Amino acid sequence: MAVFRYEAIDGTGRITSGVRTAELVQEVEQWLLENRLSPVDIRLTGQGGLEQAEGGQALSLRERLRGVELEDLILFCRQLATMLGAGVALLQGLQIMTRQVGNSRLREILHEVAGEIEGGATLSDAFARHPKVFNRLFRNLVKVGEESGNLDNAFEYLAGLYENEKDIQERIKSATRYPKLVITALTGAVFFLMTFVVPKFISLFSKAKVELPLPTRLLIAVSSLCVHHTLLILVLAAALVASYKLALRSEGFVWERDRLLLRLPVLGDLTTRLYMARFCRVFAVLTTSGIDIIRTLELAATALDNLVLFRMVNEVRVEVEGGVGLNQAMGKRPVFPAMVVQMIAIGEEAGQMDIMMNKVADYYEAETSYTIKRLATYIEPAMLLVLGTIVAFIALAIFMPMWDMMKVAKGG
Repeated sequence: MAVFRYEAIDGTGRITSGVRTAELVQEVEQWLLENRLSPVDIRLTGQGGLEQAEGGQALSLRERLRGVELEDLILFCRQLATMLGAGVALLQGLQIMTRQVGNSRLREILHEVAGEIEGGATLSDAFARHPKVFNRLFRNLVKVGEESGNLDNAFEYLAGLYENEKDIQERIKSATRYPKLVITALTGAVFFLMTFVVPKFISLFSKAKVELPLPTRLLIAVSSLCVHHTLLILVLAAALVASYKLALRSEGFVWERDRLLLRLPVLGDLTTRLYMARFCRVFAVLTTSGIDIIRTLELAATALDNLVLFRMVNEVRVEVEGGVGLNQAMGKRPVFPAMVVQMIAIGEEAGQMDIMMNKVADYYEAETSYTIKRLATYIEPAMLLVLGTIVAFIALAIFMPMWDMMKVAKGG
């Protein structure tokens, strides 16, 4: 017989704990259910899971590199919302989550957050100390939940938003998986040709007394670069990545990048729909919570990771604060789709802004799904064009001097 330590929620919402001997964990779970207790945590005693979670054991490099993923946040939000809805105190709920969360990095952070709550900090302030894991939108919705006394609803909303974002990410990955595979294979094939095949032709051409055409000279130059300066190519690639990350610290660069993204064919429309769906959904949630229009715009803007849209919403907020109607302020800016402006106008007149915003969010989420499905049909022709151009260039660069060599041989 094994000894299990359990924690469960009773009918009044209080946490009860104890130990029980059994052959299997399922037997303990069944016993708890028979006694009208909802199992929260069941584990073998002596395994050290509790002590490790609460002791702040150092994480391995692999665990730190993995970080906290969307799936971890979704599970955390759902479970904490359930416990808070059942009447479990916030600190107790966080302490339970430090033992249940599978991600070691998130478990460590939640242990720190629980300690800060115990020390008198608010939950939103405790989360603010970990901005890389809990973004502004997350912290703002938690703060709204604290102020309204509906923390469980706030975490439910966050779980829903993250689930939708996760679904979109999976759809985009699925749509671009084949093009990524082809591009990777093509890059490898071209590098192999330039490194091992083309040099053999170069030695052949060098012995021939023919003038090499421009495509061949370019091919030889690229091949020489791949063979003799591989390290330089890797250094330049790393320098480009580092330069881009450094440039992201400049607000001007981010503005230009985000503005370009909105203007790109297909991707620009997809980006706009993604952010409009997220903005409208958060706007509806905040409006339902009784937040005034000015604060709603301020908080909903944090759902927009695009600096151009973020600034536009803040400009709209300033105008609304000055007495301009929301639909009028947004209508002045063509970056906001006409449908959003029209639905907001209807919502303002009918006094049902939250309902209208939810409908707009539903519409754009459906449109986003449709656009992602069609994404592959746009990528594949462009990919084939690039592939054909590269193959044609290499073929011409190799065969043009060979034809000249054949002419010289026949003439000789």
